[in-house]
Amino acid sequence: MIDFKNPDFSIYHLPSNMEEKIRNFLDSDLIKENLDSNFYKEYEFYYTEENVTSHGIIDLLIEQKDKMIIVDYKLKNIEDDAYQKQLNGYRKVIEEQCKKETECYLYSIIDGELRRVEK
Repeated sequence: MIDFKNPDFSIYHLPSNMEEKIRNFLDSDLIKENLDSNFYKEYEFYYTEENVTSHGIIDLLIEQKDKMIIVDYKLKNIEDDAYQKQLNGYRKVIEEQCKKETECYLYSIIDGELRRVEK
């Protein structure tokens, strides 16, 4: 719900530890370097593969002129192989829909850690 480009924490009355976690993410290079890009939160999509329609929701999709960036938030653990498979599935859909190279990242909210997911 927070505006990444002009965050105003005063309207949310968040506990200080939660506000700190959000500020850490907003202060990350990934966000700071993309403030001129378009941000899509909770980006919902449908796709059909082998006559099966599936549905997904991307936590954060950042649209740059020549590429897309997918960020998936996890509470803590970002090392699970299932997450890599999930994000590579998202990558495939977004690359097909947008015709742009797509990078994927996992972000641990508790640890404040950002990890790039390779193809």
